[in-house]
Order: sequence, then C-alpha cells, then structure tokens
Amino acid sequence: MISAIDAKELARLIESGDDEPNAPREGRVFVFDLRSDEAFAAGHLPGARHVPPSEALRWIPQRALTQEFIALVDDAGTQDGPARRAAHALAHKWFRRIRYLAGGVAAWRAEGLDLEEGGPSGTGANSFDGTQVEFKRSAKVPWRVSQAPGTPDPTRAD
Repeated sequence: MISAIDAKELARLIESGDDEPNAPREGRVFVFDLRSDEAFAAGHLPGARHVPPSEALRWIPQRALTQEFIALVDDAGTQDGPARRAAHALAHKWFRRIRYLAGGVAAWRAEGLDLEEGGPSGTGANSFDGTQVEFKRSAKVPWRVSQAPGTPDPTRAD
C-alpha cells in the first residue's frame, strides 16, 4: 500500500539526509518533483530533482535503488494526483519505501518550510550535467563470425 508522508516528517528526513542511519545506502532519501518545468523552477523542495510525470517510470529507477527511501512531490498531493499514481506504478517495480507528499507543495508552503529556486528541469534535468537528454549508446563493435578450424577465412584473399 502506498502511503503519504507529511511535510514536517519529510523536511526532517531531508535535513538528516538519511532514513535509516544504521543502514548504509538503504537510508538515503531521494525527492523527485513531478510538477511542470515552470513550477519546479519557481520553487521546489531542497535537493529535489525534477522528473516530468511521463518520465517517472523511466528515470527514477535509474537514480535510486529499490530499497532506498523515495518521496514524490506534485502540486496538491492528493490520492489521485500524479505523485500518488507514480508511487503506485513504482511499487510494482519493487520499490518498497516510496511515499508521496500529502498536500503536495501547497502543504510544504503552509508549514512555512523553505523552497529552493532554479535548477535543471524538463527533459534535460535527468542528464548527467542537467543540460541535455541523457542516453547511452555502445561503441561500434566489429562483428566477425568465427570460423571452424580448418575452414578457409572468407574475408582473406589468398
């Protein structure tokens, strides 16, 4: 079951930097913002990364391990909002410590908590340097069929 996390508890986790201090790597906290590019740039939770909702299932598994704590943020943080829907979909990909911010950024602001401005957003936000879409391509591989011992090599002219 996907559950919500309130703004004060999430702020405490972000401040401490880990969810389980005695469990290295499993205690890291990740915050992903699923709002529009403009809304993210205008103000987002400290340390949050922007991920468009349509790209959440692609990028979040590449950034965090399934046992790490992940908080998803949208505008309103409702049961049928994009953060809750993405959390549900990620739970089907073996993410077990995933929450969505109850009340969204509106609840964060209502608690008087600070927001950061700027930062990379949009499709390039998930690239290594935050400026271009990241994709990986292998180098050219010279394919060659191995020959059975004793058979002539068709690529050699004798």
